[in-house]
Parts: sequence; C-alpha cells; structure tokens
Amino acid sequence: MEAIHLFVIIKKGTGMRNAMVQLCLVIIGVTSIHAVRLLETSSFHVRIFPAEGAGKVLAIQGRDSLEMTNVDGEYYLRSINSGHWQINVESTMPYKSIQYKITVKPGADTDLGEIRLTQ
Repeated sequence: MEAIHLFVIIKKGTGMRNAMVQLCLVIIGVTSIHAVRLLETSSFHVRIFPAEGAGKVLAIQGRDSLEMTNVDGEYYLRSINSGHWQINVESTMPYKSIQYKITVKPGADTDLGEIRLTQ
C-alpha cells in the first residue's frame, strides 16, 4: 500500500482561527444529531383513579421494562422509543391489577386518559 501524505501550508496567524472554526462546526454537527434524536423520542402519560390504588405502574417494550413516574395519580414516561408498549398496573388491595397494550407514534406525547381501578 502506498502512503498518502498531506501537507497543509498555514499562513501565519490563521492556524488558531481555523482550529476555532473547525471546533464550532463539530459542535454544531453534534448538537444537530442530538436535536434530531430528541425530536424522534416520544412520551406518554396516564391518570389512575383512585390514585392510592396503584402500587406500581410499569411500561414494557420487548425485554425492557420501566417504572413510570407518579405525580399525584398521573404517571409519566418521557424520552422513550416509539412503537408497541404494554402497561402493567400492579394495584394494591382491594383493587385488581390490569394490563393493556398501546402504540406510541414517533415524536408524540400520548395522553392515555384515565384508568379506573375496580375491586
């Protein structure tokens, strides 16, 4: 194999300016990639009534499971992949545990409404 050598002639005083421009371009490129990924992530939330009836709420996709964050009976899951999810509500006595399936679209914040636990 032949080695290729590149020689760059830099005028006096322009090396630092070129380095700064290249650094800025790299930062812009990395930021753009992360912004696109953030736009593609999804989220969903659900209200559970009565709030004290839900012990744990899990969101499952494939082999991954995530516990949803509870804020006064509303459960949130943010920055997730779109696709098919299963929601498991592990309730406390005397309420019955339930599970159901949902589909989350890319970039969407899906409101699943309210789940009323039964005894």
